[in-house]
Amino acid sequence: MGKGDNDGTSGGSDDVLTRDFILLFISSFLFLGSLYLLIPILPLYMVDVVDATATQVGLFIGVLTFSSLLLRPYVGRKADQRGRKPFLIAGAVDFVIASLLYIPARSIWVLPLVLVFQGVGIACFHTASLIYIGDIAPISQRGKSQAWFQSSFSVAVMLAAPLGIFLRDRLGYTSVFVTASIAAAASLVLLLFIPEPSIARAPETGPRPKAADRRRLLVLVSVAIFAATATLGSIEAFLGLFAEAENIGHFALFFTISSAVLIAIRFAGGSLIDRLGRRLSVLIALFVLGGSMFILASANGFAVLCASAVAWGVGFAFCSPSLSALLMDDVPSRELGRVFGVYTAAFEAGIIFGATMMGPVVTAFGFRQAFVIIGCICAAAAIFFASTYGALAVRS
Repeated sequence: MGKGDNDGTSGGSDDVLTRDFILLFISSFLFLGSLYLLIPILPLYMVDVVDATATQVGLFIGVLTFSSLLLRPYVGRKADQRGRKPFLIAGAVDFVIASLLYIPARSIWVLPLVLVFQGVGIACFHTASLIYIGDIAPISQRGKSQAWFQSSFSVAVMLAAPLGIFLRDRLGYTSVFVTASIAAAASLVLLLFIPEPSIARAPETGPRPKAADRRRLLVLVSVAIFAATATLGSIEAFLGLFAEAENIGHFALFFTISSAVLIAIRFAGGSLIDRLGRRLSVLIALFVLGGSMFILASANGFAVLCASAVAWGVGFAFCSPSLSALLMDDVPSRELGRVFGVYTAAFEAGIIFGATMMGPVVTAFGFRQAFVIIGCICAAAAIFFASTYGALAVRS
């Protein structure tokens, strides 16, 4: 997929750092920061306050992810009909309220309802924000725009997660919930200054892919992002247990190192996605992600664990922005919401797969074999992408 025209403009400017981009970047950072203040402390809250069992904790966290996954295609379709901004605002308002609802949600029957409600907010904001960037990105720098914008997610994870633990340890759970609500409220305020993006595009300069080819493209992109995020799901679920079993200390630095590498590459090298082209960027990303899992499977000490973290950061830095830009190249803006709704659902489905379906593999064969299987899935997705992409009648 190349850098062909979409059916819209970016306001006639090649600047990525526009006022709207910066406002949405900060709003996204605050929104995701609100979420990741909660993510590390929610399992503890469930056990300490709600008296949930370990099994119930896993099910409750799954509720949050599944409710978001199921709603994303619907949100995407409605964003095409009603605009992007209403769903950005709905997501932020949801988080302002949901973060506070955890305070009285001290029952195993009430807490899942709050988690479902917050999942709605994730589906609304995250899906609509990616579509919004698709609308305003300069045609020649779509990859760079997505790379830079999606860095807001990683920065939020790096800063908010340890802050949530700090607040819980010093001031208690209520302080975390209140701080998360305040962060979401700040995100909401910034959104009020962002206009609904115009999708009135410049005249087409090249052929538009047929609808059937766009559907096949969506399947191809969804398979690729599913494989990529399966690595994330398996790492989040099993890295700590693997490190403990193998006596590898300081394993939590995997996330710090990989996030730092990811952020640095996206900011410093985001334009490479536009210069290398979508196909090569995606292939590099998938093979490097697969390689990171093979390295992790062979880890017998902290040094190898760090090498895996660096490789994973490099691979994921390119993967999601490249695939997002690829969709932006060949999908009309009037359909971008529907397409991104499916794409982001596949994103979360991969995380769920990596975290849940590898459990039986770990039980039967061990951690190393599970990581190898995930690496093979990435390699297979890369081969499938390379072999199928060329057959699509899309612009290159």
